[in-house]
Amino acid sequence: MADTQAPLDQAITQVQAQAPIPESWMGIDVAKDSLVIDAYPVSQRLTVTNNTAGIQTLVARLVEKPPCLIVLEATGGYERRVAAELLSAGLKVVVVNPRQVRDFAKGLGQYAKSDPIDARVLAHFAMVVNPKPRVAHMAPDQALAELVTRRRQLILQRDQERNHREHAQLKKVKASIDKVLKLLEAQIEELDELIADRIDSDDGLKANQAILQSVPGVGPQTIATLLALLPELGHLNRRQVAKLVGVAPFDRDSGKFKGRRTIWGGRAPVRNALFMTAMVARQHNPLIKAFGDRLAAQGKAKKAVLIACLRKLLILLNSLLRSRQTWQPATNNA
Repeated sequence: MADTQAPLDQAITQVQAQAPIPESWMGIDVAKDSLVIDAYPVSQRLTVTNNTAGIQTLVARLVEKPPCLIVLEATGGYERRVAAELLSAGLKVVVVNPRQVRDFAKGLGQYAKSDPIDARVLAHFAMVVNPKPRVAHMAPDQALAELVTRRRQLILQRDQERNHREHAQLKKVKASIDKVLKLLEAQIEELDELIADRIDSDDGLKANQAILQSVPGVGPQTIATLLALLPELGHLNRRQVAKLVGVAPFDRDSGKFKGRRTIWGGRAPVRNALFMTAMVARQHNPLIKAFGDRLAAQGKAKKAVLIACLRKLLILLNSLLRSRQTWQPATNNA
């Protein structure tokens, strides 16, 4: 019996060795302290710590047998480090909107939620949807992204304290708020300097800054936000970049019913920065002003006009970076 079994086992091993390795798509559920990984269609579950050692282990494992695509959710910044390391290793990576993946899971009838389930759903999403992967030059600058994010947090705190002061009655309470505001202003100024130094220290960022700041109405904080949180700018077409930021209008039609076009999703911090910039450009950028005036003359609502101006400004910035050209009034007004 043993003599018969040995050749059989050897034959099975040879067949398995000759069989092609099935393609796999990978999903990574990112948490503060851990990374849960799974694959689709064949499960390959793995959990590592979300730190240097864990990420190195993960990269080494994936480089040996690269998946077709790796998908992660945007999770407040916890995904940035692992995404950057995977990109640096030459792996295909996409960071997607969590809402999009959750809707996909519901469409599959998957309402349960846990880290292993989410990793499996992300892998399934990667195979079915097959979103376009980032490339290395589209990876965000981690230091700049962190500085810009921290500045945005402090701006929110400052606005909250200003609102508190408006309703304060006691002098001691107002004095307390003033001290906090003074500290916040000092920290914001310090971050502005750090952001400027970071951009100035990188030739690529500095060159992109020179192009973006040539456009009337586009200020330094908007430029920093774009450089930090929208590294894809200049590498996508007009439809892709509008959809990525969340300013591409979606149809809401059914039969004879024609619903209002709406925008949703995308990168809210980028969209918020561009919203304020579009308000300035609406007044001071000749191209955006003429475009907005034309829409207003057609009876478009003020908010619809502003969103349209935002979208046109974004597409303009994307076009200038793609062509590596600065703003030229005669050309860009054509």
